[in-house]
Amino acid sequence: MKSFIFCVLAIGISFFGVNAQNLDKQKNSIKYTQLPVKPLPQEITQYHIKTDLGYIYSGDSKTETLSKIKGAAQIPHLEKTESEGAEILVRLESYYKSEVKYETVTKTEKRDDKEVSVTYYYLTFSYKYPLYYEVKLPGEVDPYYTQFANGSQDMKTYKSQEFRSSSDRGKWWGDNYKSVQSKLRTDLLNSNVSDMKSNVMKLFSYRKTVLYSRFFTVKKYKKFEYTDIDAAWEKAKSAIDYINEGDIVFNDDFNNTMMEAITMWQKVLDESDVDDKKARINKKVTEALYNNIFLAYSMMSDFEKAEEIKGIAEGRIGKKAIDNTYENWLNGRKQRFAANEGNIPVSI
Repeated sequence: MKSFIFCVLAIGISFFGVNAQNLDKQKNSIKYTQLPVKPLPQEITQYHIKTDLGYIYSGDSKTETLSKIKGAAQIPHLEKTESEGAEILVRLESYYKSEVKYETVTKTEKRDDKEVSVTYYYLTFSYKYPLYYEVKLPGEVDPYYTQFANGSQDMKTYKSQEFRSSSDRGKWWGDNYKSVQSKLRTDLLNSNVSDMKSNVMKLFSYRKTVLYSRFFTVKKYKKFEYTDIDAAWEKAKSAIDYINEGDIVFNDDFNNTMMEAITMWQKVLDESDVDDKKARINKKVTEALYNNIFLAYSMMSDFEKAEEIKGIAEGRIGKKAIDNTYENWLNGRKQRFAANEGNIPVSI
């Protein structure tokens, strides 16, 4: 009986394998420069940093705190000055902790095959370390942008480990009060500063970044050859070689070569048959080719054509035909192009 079941499973696996072409993912790390989401006016070429620190605990380093803040409040493509240009004000408010609440929890546990109720002791409190920042343009009274980093104006909740007795809890808290508070302050400062740095770069900077692209090819399968898809990928790869890390809008050499790859993928799609699993260009391969074309048009900044391909793919394959990662990348690129309309350098 076991042999019969194994045989049936093997036949089933073999059958499904017959109808399934295997895709290859051609992965690339493409370095380029991203437009700011909230660009500063064109006439702004300089900036300076102003800091306002609340109470710094004696165990924390004021010098290190200032260094972290100033290192994060950077707009690299502008000239950094002492007092000229746009002002980035960073205000680190004092660390705040609420009163400690001493709590208990009762749990049912198994002891010697019996269920017993056991009481555990822990403590909890709320805390925050607000980091506020704003950007102000020269001559303006109202800020151009304001934000609390990482939602740091809101309270967070700390909960200790659980102890078997209130005295154990009390001893632990007495021994560890200062180190717990110090770690909370350090962790919050680091996460808030990191969030501020990321947001300032995203909003105001021409930021060098990476697109992790993935174009699909198809492995040779029985009588089917996919040299035409391989050739299209070679053309796309040649296009990618034209991209430099300072490029914002990819150049004409890229666009012309990538358009050749798109034409080749489109030609392959002429024989697509999404209803026949045994077809050379079946549903699986068809979906892969639409993703290739969608990504290619997105990289060419031809948003209208990319959206058109998405509509065709969804009509033939289904709503999730286009990879969500590339949809998000397209939408982010569209947002940045719209925000910088009239001031989009080809490269910096």
